[in-house]
Amino acid sequence: MEDKNAAPVRRRVRKKKHMRVGKMVALDVLAIIVGLNVFALFHHVLDYWDIHIGQKAIEPVVLATLPPQPADTASTDAETATEQSPEESAEPTPEFTPERAYSGVWGEKFADHFTEGEVIQTENSYKSENVSITLERIEEPGLIYYVADVYISDLKYLNTAFATGEGNGEYNVGTEVQIDTIARRVNALVAINGDHYKLHNGIVIRNGVLYSETPYEDVCVLYTDGRMETFTKDEVDLEAIKAAAPWQVWSFGPGLLDAEGHAKGFYDGQSNVLGINVKNPRCAIGYYEPGHYCLVKVEGNRWGKFIGSYGMTFGELASMFEARGCSQAYALDGGRSAAMSWMGEFLSTNYDRGSFDIVYITDTPIVEKPAETADAPAESEG
Repeated sequence: MEDKNAAPVRRRVRKKKHMRVGKMVALDVLAIIVGLNVFALFHHVLDYWDIHIGQKAIEPVVLATLPPQPADTASTDAETATEQSPEESAEPTPEFTPERAYSGVWGEKFADHFTEGEVIQTENSYKSENVSITLERIEEPGLIYYVADVYISDLKYLNTAFATGEGNGEYNVGTEVQIDTIARRVNALVAINGDHYKLHNGIVIRNGVLYSETPYEDVCVLYTDGRMETFTKDEVDLEAIKAAAPWQVWSFGPGLLDAEGHAKGFYDGQSNVLGINVKNPRCAIGYYEPGHYCLVKVEGNRWGKFIGSYGMTFGELASMFEARGCSQAYALDGGRSAAMSWMGEFLSTNYDRGSFDIVYITDTPIVEKPAETADAPAESEG
């Protein structure tokens, strides 16, 4: 029976706490920003670079080797003159003066740029019977860049190297290594970073060995005869490239000059160009003719740090190569990767990450072949 005189029981009702409006708005904005960044990463960046993490390339295949060098006719003539006996000649044999022996395929063509055997080195130049490099530092208002003008007597002195020392079938493996470390390992006189082959899944041929053959954006081909060509993705004919003895193939770009050596035009939304009007650090390779090339490194500020150079747009980079008289030019990986090594030391002031591969000039070539091809046993007949 209910006691009417009992005090009523009060129940405590919890009030539902409401998040402050300002906090809710801030969290919503943060969620939107995160969502947009994730979308941009997968839809724009990864899609643009055609990245397929963990994808394997084909097994390395040797496509080309460098042609043999011309025979040393001067030494042969000297031996013939030495073997001639007094009885075979009615007149006294004049003292034999050997002709100059030229190194490599282009040694005689560019003889004025090479020495007759000695090495002459200064702070900004290197000259031997095989290689001639002149390094120029150009400084203009808001711009600093380096140009290494290169003559080589043979293509074996223009080389590439992976950071880990060899390529293999596991395409997306590798380690970023500082460019000066790689340069010293391969005896590089001057080096710039390559196309960051690990970033995307493009055509990769290094020192005549094929590692990947998936089409990408613009492609640059250096053939064993010293010629250099660039192609857009739509123009690439991989089988024709293979048949023409490619020594190097880079997949980055864009190609900067047209077939007549004039600067290409670039436009917003172009698939092979990110931010055409953005000034950035750049690396690029230029081509004049077989045996004559240049390596370029453009300085630029990164992360808001101004170092005296804003960098170049692709249009400005293309115009620079045209002004220097190149017939072809090609952009390699830039931005945070843009770096140059000179005599094993850094030249770059904005470099803040390692390289997966480099393009370099050397006087003492080291050919690093992948273990799969170098150590593979010969197939038995039958």
